[in-house]
Amino acid sequence: MFKLKTQTLLVVAPHPDDEVIGCGGLINKITENGGRVYVLYLTVGETRDFSKRGYSGLEERRKELEEVSKFLKFDGFDLAFEGNDYHLKLDILGQKALMDVIERESPVSIERVKPTIIAFPSPASYNQDHRIAAVAAHAATRPAQADSKHFVSTVLAYEEPADVWSWQERIEPNFFVPLSKHELLIKIAALKIYKSQLRTFPNLRSIDLVRELAVLRGAEVGRELAEGFCQFRGIW
Repeated sequence: MFKLKTQTLLVVAPHPDDEVIGCGGLINKITENGGRVYVLYLTVGETRDFSKRGYSGLEERRKELEEVSKFLKFDGFDLAFEGNDYHLKLDILGQKALMDVIERESPVSIERVKPTIIAFPSPASYNQDHRIAAVAAHAATRPAQADSKHFVSTVLAYEEPADVWSWQERIEPNFFVPLSKHELLIKIAALKIYKSQLRTFPNLRSIDLVRELAVLRGAEVGRELAEGFCQFRGIW
């Protein structure tokens, strides 16, 4: 029996807001049922973008993630590589450096918080930070004997609407988390806290598409709403 109150979830988020877009519903389900949630943000910095403002700042994004962490009741979080030397450049930093942080160097690393579930972004993303984060997290959860390193029993990749823009074959969801209307509202409310990242429809990062993706994934499993994941490993 999969009991949420006994689960410890570690979410690897390349940037603040990825954790909410990809698995805000799962996060809320676990915290509301007495489980634990930790988020490892890999990087954030000053960003020039195609919003009306044309940029987002480091300090405002840090404040947003701190507010989200309180709203969704994280048990802990860490921002590993802060600043413009790393933001949108994680592929240059490399897989080994990210693996070290994910496995044992971060205060919310696998060896520190000993998660039962880990969730990381799709390896098919167009975003270079997302791809290298997925590769590093997947490698960090490689099979190993329990007496040598912590073994994460459930390994998931979360999806975002923007993942449809991919030059390679996309991973298809094979693990679904049903959501109630209230749980989706909580997810949307958390996403709205990331004001600097909000986009309007039909942008692939808009709230409308996050909502519609939940409807689609729900319909795939005979539910009203759901989040979809690619499960690489699951031991119950």
